[in-house]
Amino acid sequence: MNDFHQRWQTLATSARRTHSDIASELPFGFATRIVAQFQETPAESWADLFAALGLRAVLTSAVVFCVSAVLVVWQMDVVSLTPTWVDAPLSPQLFLP
Repeated sequence: MNDFHQRWQTLATSARRTHSDIASELPFGFATRIVAQFQETPAESWADLFAALGLRAVLTSAVVFCVSAVLVVWQMDVVSLTPTWVDAPLSPQLFLP
C-alpha cells in the first residue's frame, strides 16, 4: 500500500508542474534541431500532389460515369426505340426526279 501511495504522490507532483517547468526540461538545442529538420525537408510540388490524387480523381469519375450509364439504361426501358404511329408518315415517300 505504501508503494501505491508513493507512486500516486510522484504522479500528482509531476501533474502539478506548470508548462514552463516542462519546457525547461527539453534538451539543449532541441528546438534548433526541429527547425533545421523542418527547413531541410523539400516542399512538395504540385506535380507530386496531382500524381498522388490523380488516380483517385480518375477512379471517382469512372464510378460516377458507370452509375450514370446504368441509370440511363434503366430508364431506356420506358423509351421505345422504334417509331410509333405518330412518327410514321401517312403517305408513301414521293420519288422526285
